[in-house]
Amino acid sequence: MNLKTTLHIYWYDISKPADATAYAELCAKLKGLGLRVFETWSMKPGQGHYKTFADLDGREIKLETAHLFDNQWNTAPIDGFSDKGHRVFDWAQEYVDNKKIKAGHWLDQTPEMVAIRRETRKCGYCGTHYPKSPENDALVFCTHCLDSEYLSAKDLPLLRLMPVACDGPRHDRPTLSEAELAPLRLAWSQAQIHGNTVRGKARIAKQRVDIQHKAELAIDNAKTERDGLLWLLDHGINIDNVIYYNHTGKFCFGWRKPIDKELYSELVNVLCEFCFDYEIKTTGVAQ
Repeated sequence: MNLKTTLHIYWYDISKPADATAYAELCAKLKGLGLRVFETWSMKPGQGHYKTFADLDGREIKLETAHLFDNQWNTAPIDGFSDKGHRVFDWAQEYVDNKKIKAGHWLDQTPEMVAIRRETRKCGYCGTHYPKSPENDALVFCTHCLDSEYLSAKDLPLLRLMPVACDGPRHDRPTLSEAELAPLRLAWSQAQIHGNTVRGKARIAKQRVDIQHKAELAIDNAKTERDGLLWLLDHGINIDNVIYYNHTGKFCFGWRKPIDKELYSELVNVLCEFCFDYEIKTTGVAQ
């Protein structure tokens, strides 16, 4: 889903009275909307990354909602401007050496933008989004990352789901009450030890497949190595300078010391009936 809004660019030299007044009015307006400025450093006025948007002043853009933040957005591709999205902020400003220059951009705050940030909740640990729905609205804590190997008991308060609008650095998640902590800690311990979450069960199923595949591969390699080495012994070949490489599925003759070119032909004559892949490292002939 995409939301529509309008992008605005500004550049003021507040040493000029008219610009100073216009800038003060803009700041009052944006702060009145509850926005806080996001400042970045630029060595030259108007040369920072916000210059990228100069041609978009007053233009309608589309905001993606797959990943939400409390003060910024990802845009959809912009026709005639870029086939890729951009990162834009509710209100962003370049900080330059000349403190009289104020340059940046801001977005119209539409009711849809405000609503989706309030209605979509987010985990403070893994960042999983929970869009508004009866099922999601019934949840108090994130269920996605309970089985994370990095999640410790001290991190459990971060699992409290809070609206994206309240997920920024200014907002702390409330401390867990005893009534909340007991069942959450139990769910965490069960997920950590037994992997009984949906994601944990899927991971266990994959692990079973991987373990079986690894065992079958090891058995196949062991059988090939055994059969090949026994064949060589049965045909009078010294195997001290032969090795089987599991990663290539080949026997290598001359792995310790290259086979002398005088011995190469005789070895090849025997190996013509050797029904396994092989290579020979020799001092005279490259194989």
